[in-house]
Amino acid sequence: MLRKSFQSLILLLFVFTSSSHSNAYPLSTQSRWIIDDSTGERVKLVCGNWAGHLQPMIPEGLDRIPLKELVGELVKNRFNCVRLTYAVYMWTRHAHGIVNNTFNYLDAPEVVAGIAKYNPSILKMTHIEAFDAVVNELGARNVKVLLDNHVSEPKWCCNDDDDNGFFHDQHFDPQEWIHGLTLAAKHFYGHQPIVAMSLRNELRGPRQNLRDWYKYMSHAALVIHKTNPNVLVVISGLNYDTELQFLRNNPLKIDLGEKMVYEAHLYSWSGIGTLKLKEFWSKQPLNRICAENIEGLDQSAGFLTSGKNAVPLIITEFGFDQTGSSVEDNREDKLQLDESFGVVDATWHKLRYPNFADKFQLLQRKNQDPTSKVSEAYIMYHPLTGQCGQVNDKNELEIGSCENQTRWIYNGSQILLNDSKKCLTAIGEGLPVAISDDYENKNSSWKSESLSRLHLATVDQNGKHLCLHKDYNSSFVVTSKCICINDDSLCLDDPQSQWFQLVATNV
Repeated sequence: MLRKSFQSLILLLFVFTSSSHSNAYPLSTQSRWIIDDSTGERVKLVCGNWAGHLQPMIPEGLDRIPLKELVGELVKNRFNCVRLTYAVYMWTRHAHGIVNNTFNYLDAPEVVAGIAKYNPSILKMTHIEAFDAVVNELGARNVKVLLDNHVSEPKWCCNDDDDNGFFHDQHFDPQEWIHGLTLAAKHFYGHQPIVAMSLRNELRGPRQNLRDWYKYMSHAALVIHKTNPNVLVVISGLNYDTELQFLRNNPLKIDLGEKMVYEAHLYSWSGIGTLKLKEFWSKQPLNRICAENIEGLDQSAGFLTSGKNAVPLIITEFGFDQTGSSVEDNREDKLQLDESFGVVDATWHKLRYPNFADKFQLLQRKNQDPTSKVSEAYIMYHPLTGQCGQVNDKNELEIGSCENQTRWIYNGSQILLNDSKKCLTAIGEGLPVAISDDYENKNSSWKSESLSRLHLATVDQNGKHLCLHKDYNSSFVVTSKCICINDDSLCLDDPQSQWFQLVATNV
């Protein structure tokens, strides 16, 4: 029996290295960037995960809201892409199965009633026709689709022992898998909303080995490219898509004609390779955790975006428990319940996290374009709130919408207003930071401090370090005593109000 009607699982997905709503098709790669073939401009994919790989084998939420409204909500919340997941068996074993018959088998009358109310035509469709209906509606709103093979057997994902994890598991026959990928690639050939296809989500389990990874991932990538040369081919690594470091010394030697993209996953509870954040998330200084997190991601996957053979890398899954109930984001045994990692709540009508628009506004923005003629400057980003630094009418620093952010130049010492000689100056502890002409004052000299490099600090007249600090009761940015900028294992205070990052932009 289906234990619950559909639950919302729309996580976040962003292109890590590669505008908004456009008719870009097809897409290709140019070094670390994803570009629109027709214009040569960079395309930043801002995608939500939409689960369609479970037992019903149709995209979730169709029992809660009309399809047109659901896609409209995606667009309203500034997504231009969906990572739409599916199961191999939908193509190879259930291609002609009728949606209504599947739900009858699963004994889920409440879901049938919901679909009959909101999307009645879906019930008479085959599973593939239901996917077509969703893809067509997404395309009608200029929302792109990354078609993701999540599992072979339709079920929730993932565990080491779920028999879907690696080649030659009970439900992971390589030949059937490649046949399913081929059917999907052929079916969507020339279909403009489908801009990318992934090979497999989260390879895992005791059978993992590099010999089979190179053999079968190479074969599958080439098959997709031959069958549907328009789509980007997205390639995952090992250990729940947290390990690609083996490619440093032995890159994948296949020709996909500027269509190769890699993907990685990052959760606070999943760890990065052998780094298990869950074991010490609340027991170590946050600056240290952040620094090790960034270093781990770079070592395991981020390196792919640099050097002469750079390629795009997509973080296809990341997220956090939005109930705020656990600092280590313990998500285990919650999958049949209300999905606390979802962007929308169980009704599919509301954002689960009220501050979503603020929190992720800079991530959803295209900040760099390799074709831009604009000189590079910086946006001052405050990760805790998702907002950006601005200068008010009194020449004081505040945070606000990143749409109206101030541009800065950093010369290694002074933080200067773009196209101006005015600079950021500390007035005193607890006081708002000012914009002044006194750029020779040592209170106008700033350095990145702490292991995380997210503290912007200056030194007052007495030699005391002061850091930028978002005021707790207003939008002002003040200077305060720096929190845990030294790597002290006993310093467990939360420094996030003092985290500011200068984000490069030429857009």
